[in-house]
Amino acid sequence: MLYKKTYLALLACSLVACSKSKVNTTKDDDPASLNTLSVNIEGDINKQIHLTGTDVGVGLLGFTKTNLKGFTLVANVIVNGKSVLTANSGLATIPFTTGVEQKAAPGGVSQSTGSGTKDYSGMDYFLFYDTDPNQKNSMTYITLRQVQDTANLLKISGEFHFNAASSSSNLSDACTMEAIAHSGRIPMYNPDVCGATKLRVTGTFTVYLDKKAQQP
Repeated sequence: MLYKKTYLALLACSLVACSKSKVNTTKDDDPASLNTLSVNIEGDINKQIHLTGTDVGVGLLGFTKTNLKGFTLVANVIVNGKSVLTANSGLATIPFTTGVEQKAAPGGVSQSTGSGTKDYSGMDYFLFYDTDPNQKNSMTYITLRQVQDTANLLKISGEFHFNAASSSSNLSDACTMEAIAHSGRIPMYNPDVCGATKLRVTGTFTVYLDKKAQQP
């Protein structure tokens, strides 16, 4: 399988390599040609993204017979050769257990327009919207629905969801003073005073991995 580097704004600025073939291939020599990914974004952005084949970004540090290591999914919308909307599911190491919701790092969305780029993150959701001190509502959750051997490939299907928010990088004095006046509150900031916005992302996926790359 060939890989291209796609850089993601993940927790702690993690970098992963997303699978992407550089040439037209068949399912016999590039399992990524079989991949599918559907993402639905609701809230401050309302957008549905459907990708197939090598357009599906799959970040993966490795996989064994029992789990995926450093797994993330990336939906990237390209217009006139430029990325205008990207959603990533957050980095995760998850066991091959179906039907169980697994926690992953916060996900994110980035939208580029003529006026600049607006980033949404699970961390901002925690600061402005999450009422749980353990960030329960700010993380990504992934559920595997199928893990199946298909000849030389491993077929993995599932779904994920996460919340994300966006705010100004320079918080206003009113925003800061309001937070100080309510010290210890969860969430820390009032989104109405601070001008924050939020969205929710849900997705479904099917990816195929070459078992030749499987680790013990």
